Amino acid sequence: MNASILLGAGIGLGLFLLIRGSRRRAIPIDDLFRLLDRPADGPQASRSALLGRVIRIVEGRSSPTVDRDLRVTGQTAERHAMAKLIGVVAGVGSPALLHALLLTQGGGLALGLLLVSLVGGPILGFTVPDVRLRAAARRRRLQFEHALSSYLDLVNVVLAGGAGIESALEAAADAGDGWVFEELRETLVRARATRRSPWTALGELGAALGVDPLTELASTVQLAGEQGARIRSSLTAKAAALRSRQSAELEADAHAASERMGVPTVLMFVGFLVLLGFPALQQIAGPDPAMNPTHPNTEVTPPWTP
Repeated sequence: MNASILLGAGIGLGLFLLIRGSRRRAIPIDDLFRLLDRPADGPQASRSALLGRVIRIVEGRSSPTVDRDLRVTGQTAERHAMAKLIGVVAGVGSPALLHALLLTQGGGLALGLLLVSLVGGPILGFTVPDVRLRAAARRRRLQFEHALSSYLDLVNVVLAGGAGIESALEAAADAGDGWVFEELRETLVRARATRRSPWTALGELGAALGVDPLTELASTVQLAGEQGARIRSSLTAKAAALRSRQSAELEADAHAASERMGVPTVLMFVGFLVLLGFPALQQIAGPDPAMNPTHPNTEVTPPWTP
């Protein structure tokens, strides 16, 4: 019993220290100035804590897909790695803590259930942040595609007014608001400051975010800027194609939602059938009341006497 209490206390203390260590703390101004005097890789190389080393290991094992998802959602790799580590610790600590609490009450989890929980809990906690990140990245890319079709319409309007392709791209980006137009504005401003072509910068942004329509737009604008291709008709067709695909995706999501709505109805119908059929099954599967000597309708034959 004492060992169970010590185990539960140790797990709770570890979770408390991990959560406390993951919270951001204010850095004194003197420490900031000392960090500025170090080389560029000084803060990263000076991490000697075990948690920092583990976070860097998890960050280094991320795939290019995860990097694009992090970029489009605005999350950092360190924060994502911290979420995965917290999930692993929670997956190990939760069944162990529950088992320790049950042992204090004279019970406990079954050995098989405990082993499955200790193995499956960390795996589940390690993969849940990736699933949530993938879903958030999908929503953000859909938002980007919706805003991109409006951006193409604005570029066509500016081009119809007689502006050049580069001026039209910048003016259309300045006309909108939201995080999508902010990304476009920053990319175009950075391209102008570094004396690079805007279509190259837009193509790199599309590759970094994983937004294929933006990469295709960059190729179309590059043809117009370098070879003098007809840009207005191409942009109009691309905007129409984007809207058609978005309409098809919305219709598919609506059909999927309608199909999911039928599942509760089927479950309610199955439960209703079980509720009606359970008494009849119980009567069929149960013993015959007539065979019970204590039943009031049962005639008991007296013993034979000579």
